Amino acid sequence: MRTFGKSVGGGRRTAQRSPAPVLALLSTVGHDYHVALEDVSRTGARFSAPLLPSKGENVILRAERVRVFGRVIWSADQRCGVSFDAPIADDSVDELRPDAQSVGLSAEERSAADRWGAGTPR
Repeated sequence: MRTFGKSVGGGRRTAQRSPAPVLALLSTVGHDYHVALEDVSRTGARFSAPLLPSKGENVILRAERVRVFGRVIWSADQRCGVSFDAPIADDSVDELRPDAQSVGLSAEERSAADRWGAGTPR
């Protein structure tokens, strides 16, 4: 019997997995934008996508289990920044941040970032 996620011959994957950004949805009154969450804090976030809402538009962010209202404060070069109407909880940031921060990092860099975030020594 084959186990999910394992290839034939010892359980090793044929291709190495890479971290992916958190996918999110920014919704305005007239449009839904499928975006990648690049950075997040309690008060705002940065997104990238080929098509984004314009500066000044009100949006609803939906990512993972987080739902928050905000406003686009800048938009340029297939990126935009959203300021949240009210700060989100620390646990909501933590839910979104690990994947967002690990994009483009090696396994060793991700491990170091995890240790730093947990406050553990090298």
